[in-house]
Amino acid sequence: MVGGQSVFKNVWKLVLGMAVAVAWPLCADARTWTASHQFPVGDPRDQELRILARDVAKAGLDIKIFPAASLLRPRDQWNGLQNGSVDLVFTPADYLVEQFPQLAALSLPGLIRTHAQAVKIGASAPMRELRRQIEAEGVMILADSWVAGAIGGRGKCILTPDDTRGLRARTIGRYMADCWTAAGAIPVPAPTTSDMLATLLDNDLIDIANTSVTTMLMLRMQRKFTCLTIPGEAGALWYLWEPILISKRRFEALDEPRRQALLAAGARAQESMAATHSQIERRLAGDFLASGVEVVSMDADSLAAWHKLARRTAWRLYREQVPGGADLLDKLQAVE
Repeated sequence: MVGGQSVFKNVWKLVLGMAVAVAWPLCADARTWTASHQFPVGDPRDQELRILARDVAKAGLDIKIFPAASLLRPRDQWNGLQNGSVDLVFTPADYLVEQFPQLAALSLPGLIRTHAQAVKIGASAPMRELRRQIEAEGVMILADSWVAGAIGGRGKCILTPDDTRGLRARTIGRYMADCWTAAGAIPVPAPTTSDMLATLLDNDLIDIANTSVTTMLMLRMQRKFTCLTIPGEAGALWYLWEPILISKRRFEALDEPRRQALLAAGARAQESMAATHSQIERRLAGDFLASGVEVVSMDADSLAAWHKLARRTAWRLYREQVPGGADLLDKLQAVE
């Protein structure tokens, strides 16, 4: 019996030792996170994420950042959050539409024209419902950012749908492509990365670069264009939601001080990105003007022509193809 107790004690010590050995890395790992995004080093979005990482490092949370899709391809980041291969991602919403088709509404041409309107939509009831659905899948939204679209023309300025006729246009998403096709352009779908756009331009594969103002800024290929269309007083053709997302499971594994530090850093990042959006647009315009490129903006009539075209093409397609899309689109339009 004594021998049996001795064996039992030895086995129990072994089990406890193994449990500690397993639990210790997990505890340490809870304080070390991996972050992924597709933007180049030095991009304003990369810089914001690095500021966030420095903020939370003060609370003992270490975030290792993998920029320029060096860890995961853009379309793999959502699955990475769910399977544990990444803890935080910064991504355009268009790369989430396979999991949440409803999110494609946020980049429909003509729906969101100003940053102020984008912020209102971000705080609206239909957006809160989308957030709830995302969180139900184990992903939390740490911060919002909204970025306007810009259009680089290689042969002329692009202001109205007629200006695109017969030209090859890099587009974002199926609904945007449908609108540009109806305008008479030839859509060239390609990922939202500076490297991809540079490849298309260097190999003379596109005549129009339709991308975000931030990506256009980081492209640094002003001399490839003769004209740049940027947001003006009447607004922009489109805005895109680019959230910072985190794993809900990993967030809940943090202790309370680190959770609060991360939430506070996310709030500061959101405020910073909202405050600097117009500065980025001015930098973009300045860089192109300095290179001798004409810089223009769409007036109310030009935007109205695009809006009319978008409603009978991209909007109609979205209503028909996306479950609940018609209802969501109506609710987003009603946001004031």
